[in-house]
Amino acid sequence: MASQRTKGVDSARRVLEILLQFSQSKPELTVDEIIEVHGISLPSAYRYLSLLREMYLIEERGKGSYVLSPEILQLAQAAERTLDYRVEAQPVLDRLSASTNETALYLRQLNDAAVCLAISESDHAINISFQPGHVMPLHAGAAAKVLLAGFSKTRRAQYLDRLEPALEPAARERLDDELTALRGSRFAVSEGEVDEGVWACAAPVYARGQLIGAVSVVAPAYRVGEDARASIGASVRATAQELEAVLADVH
Repeated sequence: MASQRTKGVDSARRVLEILLQFSQSKPELTVDEIIEVHGISLPSAYRYLSLLREMYLIEERGKGSYVLSPEILQLAQAAERTLDYRVEAQPVLDRLSASTNETALYLRQLNDAAVCLAISESDHAINISFQPGHVMPLHAGAAAKVLLAGFSKTRRAQYLDRLEPALEPAARERLDDELTALRGSRFAVSEGEVDEGVWACAAPVYARGQLIGAVSVVAPAYRVGEDARASIGASVRATAQELEAVLADVH
């Protein structure tokens, strides 16, 4: 993912990396796990953990085992209030998922990344990388590329320049051509770019003339033939327009 590392804050970065190691699937961490993931010494691990405890962000569950503290809930609630239009998008996504019988997503750009804000899963849900709160690159996947296509040429070039590993010149040229086309068509399709065997299509959502997000449907490629893809694509375009109308009423 594209990123520009801030210099002179290695210790602060390590503390934040440890904090971000906690997740829904890994709510409890041991010192040994922290040492293994971050390649640090035992004294360093305890020093970073002590700082997080001092700030009431984690607490010790058992000897050498740590969990997030209730203080984190305040951060989560604050973050939830900034999830632009998640509440408005959810019922629209629910209708899209019901009509297509596939999983529907709403994403927005966050700095140099795409983040999923809302999801409506079908009865036969699939495992995908885009999940609420997960930060993903902007140059792979239909919805992410819709967001990247909204960048100016200069900003897009800066994003691509920061990619690690860098794209091969031919791949970068193909992507640049695709993004230019997407900017005009306002519709994107991808297959296997983020998750193997997964097909996706996406359309941009605008508010007050500004690109604020993307609506997408994802499905196993084997389950959606040519006719189904065309039908889903039409539904995604219509849903993006529906959400725009909802947001116009909100404002």
